[in-house]
Amino acid sequence: MKKLIAMFVAVAAICLAGCGAKTPEAVAEKFYGALCDSNADKAAEYCTDAAKGAIQMAKGMGMFEQDEFKKKLKGAKVKAKEAKINGDKAKVTVEVTKDGSTETEDVDLVKVDGAWKVDIKK
Repeated sequence: MKKLIAMFVAVAAICLAGCGAKTPEAVAEKFYGALCDSNADKAAEYCTDAAKGAIQMAKGMGMFEQDEFKKKLKGAKVKAKEAKINGDKAKVTVEVTKDGSTETEDVDLVKVDGAWKVDIKK
């Protein structure tokens, strides 16, 4: 009976993990939202390992604390507008709106172990 229950729990966990997969758009919005909050650690959660390194390096250099960075992003509204998915890669167009001005940026994502992650290019 214990083995049956353990097997049921394992199958349920796998099903729930698959059902809870985030879309590239949602990941891009959460990533940019963390940037807008100057939260490097939170932004890194949505990144590939290589991109996490870039975020941590920027944090170490104090980029998230610079006034220019904060002025540009603090309080901005972020909205993913379009995702182009090609297999395990995606490009999401994100609108960043602040003080009535809107800029669009493209962000690359890749699927890693079934989850979409931001992939910062050099």
